[in-house]
Amino acid sequence: MRPAPSRPLLPVASVRSQPARAASAVAIAALLWGAGVAGALDGQSLRLLLLGAQDMSTPQTMLRADATVTVETPKGTRTTEAIALFAPGKEARWYLQVREPALAALVLGSERKVMERSGRTTQTLAIGAPAGDLGFAYEDLSRFVADDFTGWQITDESPTTVLAGAPPAVESAYVYRAYTLDKERTLAVKVQYYARTLNNLVKLRTDAAHVLLGRKWLPGTVRIENFAEGSTTTLALRWTQNASAPPELLTPAGFAAAPALPWVSSPAAGAAPATPALSPIATDRPR
Repeated sequence: MRPAPSRPLLPVASVRSQPARAASAVAIAALLWGAGVAGALDGQSLRLLLLGAQDMSTPQTMLRADATVTVETPKGTRTTEAIALFAPGKEARWYLQVREPALAALVLGSERKVMERSGRTTQTLAIGAPAGDLGFAYEDLSRFVADDFTGWQITDESPTTVLAGAPPAVESAYVYRAYTLDKERTLAVKVQYYARTLNNLVKLRTDAAHVLLGRKWLPGTVRIENFAEGSTTTLALRWTQNASAPPELLTPAGFAAAPALPWVSSPAAGAAPATPALSPIATDRPR
């Protein structure tokens, strides 16, 4: 069933954009709870929460995710494998490799473009382009950056979550996004994507089964419902920090000729195994 939209046009408290702060998610969470985050958020507290979500989605080392990808469509269900590499730093650069049909892509997040390689052909696409026929766009899995949006608004709040949305201030396939943010862990557990108009909900992303790797909460499962296509894509993820990869994979000059990464059939040593999808708020938080 298609979920109800978050009604982004309601008159709500907006948040003025400020320069990003170099604060860890742990410090931001402490500030939020020290200020009484269980109560209604004010603009400054929301800003801290957004910066915490940005910090949580920013790798400190090279992160690798080995994924089992299941795509359900009206024509049937299929499964493939994928590898994603997320480079550290503010450039939001990451690499995607899909086993079948074979596809490789270098996502240049700060430049809002993608170099996509299929067979011997490499083409440059907008970051809002679909990732093959997997039911999601490259920007759907890209790093969250608070200042990529303008005029943040709170549209709903509970003791543990806040629903905040904003239109993008950068090139995007969407006109508005609404994020359900976990206040304690300072991360997004749901994202609603609106295209063309503010009442046209086209996708819903839900993250669950989070694992703690270093100081980062990472999803064990990502589920993307694509209402326009009538498809649902589920990624079951196994994470590895301090991953290694040929440096040319993550450079525009070397990507086109770089060899593909080797496939693995089981979790790498030290990886955080994926766990069954659970309720992202009530059941996958440590006791």
